[in-house]
Amino acid sequence: MNVLCLFQKFDFSSSTIYLDLVMALKDRGHRVMILSCTSEEKESPFEVRDSISTGYVRVPDQFRSGKIKKGLVQLMLGRKILNGVRKYFWKEKVDIIIYPTPPVTLAGILKPLKDHFNAVNYLMLKDIFPQNAVDLHMMKEGSLIYRLFKGMEEELYEYSDVIGCMSSKNMDHVGVNEGESVLGKLELFPNTVKVLEAEPEEKVFASGDKVSFIFGGNLGKPQAVDHLLKGIELLKDFEEAEFTFIGSGTEENMIRDYIERERPGNLKLLKELPRREYEELLKKADVGIVSLSPDFTIPNYPSRILSYMQMGKPILAVTDKNTDIRELVTEDACCGYWCYSGDEKAFAGTVKKIVSEKELLSSLGRNGREYLKEYFNVERSVDILENAVEARKK
Repeated sequence: MNVLCLFQKFDFSSSTIYLDLVMALKDRGHRVMILSCTSEEKESPFEVRDSISTGYVRVPDQFRSGKIKKGLVQLMLGRKILNGVRKYFWKEKVDIIIYPTPPVTLAGILKPLKDHFNAVNYLMLKDIFPQNAVDLHMMKEGSLIYRLFKGMEEELYEYSDVIGCMSSKNMDHVGVNEGESVLGKLELFPNTVKVLEAEPEEKVFASGDKVSFIFGGNLGKPQAVDHLLKGIELLKDFEEAEFTFIGSGTEENMIRDYIERERPGNLKLLKELPRREYEELLKKADVGIVSLSPDFTIPNYPSRILSYMQMGKPILAVTDKNTDIRELVTEDACCGYWCYSGDEKAFAGTVKKIVSEKELLSSLGRNGREYLKEYFNVERSVDILENAVEARKK
């Protein structure tokens, strides 16, 4: 099949679930075309790498910007992407168009794309917006800007033939809140990765070894960085645990300012790293942290858990009470620990519990990796997309 991917950000050197997906599609024998926004200067706006054709369109940087600039950039993405598709891929045959949220601002281009290509429009629902912005107090429900984006969200669902949701609670939430018009479109489309063949080495703790916790990825308001810092502050005299944050985002300066002001001996911050360098650091860590704002009413399911499971690292999930990450970590995969992200004392207590049980970490990490192999293998995503195209033919 011929697959057209629409991304607001994509790079062959990045560590993302989308890179694994497009490579798996290519390896399965499908033709893959990518149209991506970028804020970086590219040597060429169009390239062919590993038989994958990629066209880029320039947009201002939004990932280190305030909410007003980010909103304005989001509003221009649809037009930019449609113009890019017309420039690079308009004459191509396309069987399925895949696109994630964010952004919801692609809504306005889905009908023109459907009219032209007559392909399956497949929404990979990663972000339920604008409700997540309301939860984070970045937008007021019922406001003019909320109504604008809510209209786009409804249009996005209307012109998507299939809505792939990350988890069961994700599906339930969309079905309940969006009504009968979407029920027949919903299916489970979990975040997935290419499973590495090499099994991770198991760590044996020696007397006096610290337990190292790593937090890698976006450092923004959804990740409740402020709550993590408060929890780490409570552990400043606890010398048996250390924390490393790796990434960038709107809350990056908050972490840097805290480190410069408090000089904590248990925390360091590293800039976003290329995939291989990040994975090398992750190999040396003992526990991976997943964090979500306690204010979320929507069931988020962050993809960073996959890199931890891939490397056989147990997970400390510090989340709200609506996501099913808790069930994944403590019951389904039995690969780690959970605490409520709105309770910094619970975070500190859970860290101390992990340290006291550090001889269990290798077995928990092994459980996570086995679960990943069965349920979060990227080959499953390819199967789902193939089935969507086959169902269209019947």
